[in-house]
Amino acid sequence: MGAGHRAWLDIDHAALAANLATLRGRAGPDRQVIAVVKANAYGHGAIEVAQTLVEQGAERVAVATLSEAAELRASGQDAPLVLLWTVGADEAAEVVALGLEPVVDSTAYVDALATQAVAAGRRIGVHLKIDSGLGRQGIEPEHALELAARIVASPGLVLTGTMTHLAAAADVAFTARQIDTFDSVLSNLRAGGIDAGIVHVGGTGAILADVGTIATGIRPGIGLYGLRPGTADARAAGLTPVLSLRARPVRVFEVAAGTPIGYGMRWTAARRSRLATLPLGYGDGWPRAHLNNGWALVGGRRSPMVGAISMDGLVVDVTDAGPVTGDDEFVLIGRQGDDEITADEVAEQRGTIGYEVTTMLRERLPRRHHRP
Repeated sequence: MGAGHRAWLDIDHAALAANLATLRGRAGPDRQVIAVVKANAYGHGAIEVAQTLVEQGAERVAVATLSEAAELRASGQDAPLVLLWTVGADEAAEVVALGLEPVVDSTAYVDALATQAVAAGRRIGVHLKIDSGLGRQGIEPEHALELAARIVASPGLVLTGTMTHLAAAADVAFTARQIDTFDSVLSNLRAGGIDAGIVHVGGTGAILADVGTIATGIRPGIGLYGLRPGTADARAAGLTPVLSLRARPVRVFEVAAGTPIGYGMRWTAARRSRLATLPLGYGDGWPRAHLNNGWALVGGRRSPMVGAISMDGLVVDVTDAGPVTGDDEFVLIGRQGDDEITADEVAEQRGTIGYEVTTMLRERLPRRHHRP
């Protein structure tokens, strides 16, 4: 943690490694792991997280954008990198130069990649994506065989994998339809003499719902970080949160009853109160939705956030927390004593999901990586 920072993130790499082992064990040890570290590893720090996951046996790492891939390559990460979102044909040269395994779903993109790979004297692996019902990305099932054949015939490309993505893994009926559609594509590839490569259908939700048994690979994302995918219970699945958000106050002070606090005077002390200002606000990814909404742990007890969240600070009412000083550590996400505030609980306060809570945490919050 750099000098002057009194708010930071702790990243527990032992928990990260344990979550990877749990998810691999749940899916089956014979399945390859494509570990998703997009969006700065869901806010946890992509470079450091990818290093641990690869060291712990993840066969591949997945990102969403070229810039994310370039950052990992610049850090020295040489594991196979899957680029989950297609890019423009004009960016195909960079995909090849970085040695990525891009997801493809169109003739134009396949041809652009092939041209650039041949020009560079290389062969790159690609993952053919089928739209089995999510309706977001992927080629229509009826055109998949034609595109797969085009990939196989190219001197610059290798069909490394064939994939789809599930819309709602816990929806048994809809997921079954998606799996049936995807399985039909795989059957067509086999009938055409085409090796589909690694077959992967879903992320943590699919793993915990025990669907996608036709797959030979898994794509865990949120579960690696110990958070809940949809309605699945991450704790019950044996997953442990990796990230905690902590801060020390920049001011502890008392106010008289009737004193308003913060922008817009959105909270007024109903009694003589003791307050603590934490150096954390929407500029760090802690949004204004926490206006008089949310908790912080201090001394192992919950204290409420009061008033408006500003760009760089928020206020906690510590009147009932016992003695509190500027040296005390506050926990906004994580465990302290016998209590814990999870990212999923924070998400419920905001009306969103845990994914958004951690990915919103900005770079100016130092990340302290604790390795086993």
